[in-house]
Amino acid sequence: MTFSYDETDLSMELNRIRLELGDTDEDDALLQNEEIAQVQTEQSTFYRRVASCCRLICAKIAKKVNYKLSRLSEDASILYDRYKEMEKMFSAKTSTNYPWVGSIKTDLKADVEANTNLVKARFKRGQMDNV
Repeated sequence: MTFSYDETDLSMELNRIRLELGDTDEDDALLQNEEIAQVQTEQSTFYRRVASCCRLICAKIAKKVNYKLSRLSEDASILYDRYKEMEKMFSAKTSTNYPWVGSIKTDLKADVEANTNLVKARFKRGQMDNV
């Protein structure tokens, strides 16, 4: 298993994922390159990949226990909660937040959802209440 991070080359997706996760310290690595590479093959968009990496980190942290020794303590649940919130945030960035016609081909819908250059429409409950 390997770890690499180069802050001078953020055009490389591996480095961008590590930057979004805050996983930039080789001595305290949360994910290995091979784990991120596997996620890259499984997920279609950048934010889905980052959200999946957050889920992997949560799975690793979930098996850790909180402990306290005199004045020294470590609370793994705080770190778990932080990455769980990050996972929700990145998942929200990938969600489709616009109406979709159900009779359109599913492969066309997937292409549109994967295209990050399209502007997403924003609708919210009560937006026309004052009209």
